[in-house]
Amino acid sequence: MLALLLAAPMALAQEVHCTVPVMAPVMDWRGLGLGMRYPSSFAPVETTSDTVRFASRDGQGSAAVTAIPNGLRQGLAAVMAEARQDITGNSGGEITYSRTKGSWFVLSGFMAGRIFYRRSLVSTDGGFIGTLWVEFPRAMKPCFEAAVTTMSLSFRETGR
Repeated sequence: MLALLLAAPMALAQEVHCTVPVMAPVMDWRGLGLGMRYPSSFAPVETTSDTVRFASRDGQGSAAVTAIPNGLRQGLAAVMAEARQDITGNSGGEITYSRTKGSWFVLSGFMAGRIFYRRSLVSTDGGFIGTLWVEFPRAMKPCFEAAVTTMSLSFRETGR
């Protein structure tokens, strides 16, 4: 019986194939005024004046870092309300986690069969809104949890 109980978790663990990510140093996109650490399992695939897009090497996950001008000088509550409306009203997503602290907020949940994670901040001077958006298949949660945590905790304003 013990052998059967030990074999069951091993069988479940084999269903999802994950590699432990090695973290790159903090990337600082001076043009965006934002910085973040990201795993070596992700690679930047496109950079524009306001966005850096990443794709996981296995093609399962994606991330984007954006900095948009805050022309209306929206406060954090207004930016968060707009984000909630976009996720739930416009995209049909479900928010399962929400947190606000200081100048940033996090929203995460499910959209189109995938897990999404959004962390946004209003810059110190109020001049721009920075956002980290990560998404991946629900089944790949064990593979992406550590990467999302590291990217989120290191996502910050760096100055322009």
